[in-house]
Amino acid sequence: MKVDELIALGGVAPPTPSSPPSAEILDEITKLYYELYVRGLTLFFESKWYEFNEGGSSSFTFALHQSRPTLALFTSFLQTISEVKSTNPRDLTYSSHLEACLVWALARLPRSCIPQGRPPQSNGMVNAEDDPLEAMNRVQVFETLVSGDTLSHNPLTPPTINNISTARQHELEFWYQLGVYLLEAHSSASPSDVATREYHLAQLRSRLDGRENRDVIYSIAVLREYTARWDAALNEQTVPPHLEESDPRCKLAVATRFIRDEAASSGGAGGTTNVVRRLAEVAYRSFVRPGLNVSSHVRRG
Repeated sequence: MKVDELIALGGVAPPTPSSPPSAEILDEITKLYYELYVRGLTLFFESKWYEFNEGGSSSFTFALHQSRPTLALFTSFLQTISEVKSTNPRDLTYSSHLEACLVWALARLPRSCIPQGRPPQSNGMVNAEDDPLEAMNRVQVFETLVSGDTLSHNPLTPPTINNISTARQHELEFWYQLGVYLLEAHSSASPSDVATREYHLAQLRSRLDGRENRDVIYSIAVLREYTARWDAALNEQTVPPHLEESDPRCKLAVATRFIRDEAASSGGAGGTTNVVRRLAEVAYRSFVRPGLNVSSHVRRG
């Protein structure tokens, strides 16, 4: 299931407003985006394309104002949260669903800014940190990861660039290695294929650098890898306490717990941004409960 389908499990689609948002609503949308989502999207996809100065213009604001479906979602979300009267989780269910729809719509906006036929960077230079093509490709790779699909080619910038900072080098290496991992079909249980995928997972782990987004993405990759062998929720309950941290069942239990905690929306838990929480929730649905992108041949227990 794609991300849209996984999100749709949370509720019905919002009604489409009969008219475009007024200037006043556009101002509210801009303010709320600046307060709640710009930091989360920028940090999660490690792209400055999502940034803008409050009240200013940018490639992002142009894309947002040109996307009637995204503006309609934002308008419905504003109206819904204005009507919420308590913090009871039951009263927040629909607004949480709308926020998940909104976060994913905002994440995908870079594709609307890329001229048709634009080739990838091939001259040995790194793309700018606000490049919409790199942002779009990272969103595409994330969806491939969560949906259980396999890439036909790696669209991300290879980390062979000179004269860039160590932090930027590690960023490029992490994302590129994620693309390399997703070139391998995770349905194959042959020892050589498993070893290849685990090698790429280890490369991802070596570039986490304490960043929350990379911890989340790596943990989702662990879920994707090992839920082909064990039920994530059952494994978390039954994994023997004496197992080494390097044991796959231990890795799966840690990743399951982490993604569940990152997806929490109440009780003081949850990811540090709304973006992390909503995308972690999508991954939880995909690989843990109900586990819709786990192959039907998974061994239970």
